Amino acid sequence: MKEIQRALARHRLVAILRAADASRFAEASTVLYAAGIRLLEATLTTPGAPEAIAKMRADLGEDALIGAGSVREPSDVDTAADAGAEYLITPTVNPAVLERAAARGVPVVCGALTPTEIDQAWRLGAAAVKVFPAAAVGGIAYLRAIRAPMPDVPLVPTGGVHLADVEGYLGAGAIAVAAATPLLGDALKPGGSLPDLAARASEFVAATARYAHPG
Repeated sequence: MKEIQRALARHRLVAILRAADASRFAEASTVLYAAGIRLLEATLTTPGAPEAIAKMRADLGEDALIGAGSVREPSDVDTAADAGAEYLITPTVNPAVLERAAARGVPVVCGALTPTEIDQAWRLGAAAVKVFPAAAVGGIAYLRAIRAPMPDVPLVPTGGVHLADVEGYLGAGAIAVAAATPLLGDALKPGGSLPDLAARASEFVAATARYAHPG
């Protein structure tokens, strides 16, 4: 659990890979890694994601941390752990998922939205709490309001996080942000532009630079 917390605090950015299939995950992840992104999430709602997780782990440097997203059931925990996922990201608070993940020794960034859900996720042993969908409920202002009574909970806003939002979220106290379409664009689609992905990834990494920890 401490490793993923340190990685979130150090790099401040998670790239979310979600598509109709995972055929371009490995190629896109290489581009993201080259731009400086070290935390990547392959969503289990994408066909072929477990195989992609294994390949990404084999292809990228040892400092890359590859996680599995959209983990909703204990069986998803097993699928992800067997594929080599180093952390799990859920969209919701499911105590059975957190229990199974603890048994498998895989840390969880647990999805939650309301103050009660966020507190519950933290008390159930989440390594961090994914505030989802952040943009839909007030974005940076909502995160700041949540942080006030729960400053000890590491929060990762997700859902509608654009480049222009990154510094605002981190300045409001988020341990990291997670981005999908605003970062990935069309790169995971057939014919999608990997050079454009490289440019966007570099911009996102630059936006985190003020808040990234060197250690």
